[in-house]
Amino acid sequence: MKKSCAREFEYLETCNVRIPFDPRIITPPIEQAILAHQFEAEEAAQIPLIVQDGDTVLDIGAGIGFISTLLARQSGVKLVISVEANPDLMPFMENLHLVNDVHNIERLNAVLTNCEADSMVFYQRSDFWMGSLMAGPNPYERKIKVATENLNALLLDRGVDLIVCDIEGAEAMIFSDADLSGVDRIYLELHDHITGLCGVKSVFDQLSTKGFAFDPRHSNGAIVLFRRAQSNEILRPYARLTARV
Repeated sequence: MKKSCAREFEYLETCNVRIPFDPRIITPPIEQAILAHQFEAEEAAQIPLIVQDGDTVLDIGAGIGFISTLLARQSGVKLVISVEANPDLMPFMENLHLVNDVHNIERLNAVLTNCEADSMVFYQRSDFWMGSLMAGPNPYERKIKVATENLNALLLDRGVDLIVCDIEGAEAMIFSDADLSGVDRIYLELHDHITGLCGVKSVFDQLSTKGFAFDPRHSNGAIVLFRRAQSNEILRPYARLTARV
């Protein structure tokens, strides 16, 4: 019932974000997730808890702009840089930001890397959330060349405090040569079905080497927060769980 009714309206909605309904972008699996309020739900729940006043946030793999909308709405967020490799999503993202009245966002169609290549191959799939820089494991519809932007230069120029990252397996590579000295938190999704556990280990190893610790307080399964470890850290108090009767 909900699914058929949704097509009668111009917008879907979840987490108080209005999502324009365009069947070319909002395919049936994605529509179903939105209607069930499961679309990016775990990430959305933690955003108010990990954002800090004055943050400049880099959202890598921004998709349709849903998470960047939630980020931009947080009081005290100075700027959100919303980066997406799939050029077909950029007009949709701009419209989503517009209809949700968020304006402290810059949109960039690019692949972020520190390599010297001018472009990289991006593999588009029928459901946009499966598009990636990887040819497998799922079949792709077409491959396109996307211009690159230097990750280190962007981090330095913008003074990024928080990175939010959902890039379908490329998380195992993107931080290997990244200068994260100015970054305080990294919130990302792991994709072990693409990278294997060796890829997950690589993410943890790279970020540990760069001074980040896994923060279990705001992590859930494959959605994990890394926070820069501080020697003068103030320990959180123990919260006793009370049994429900």
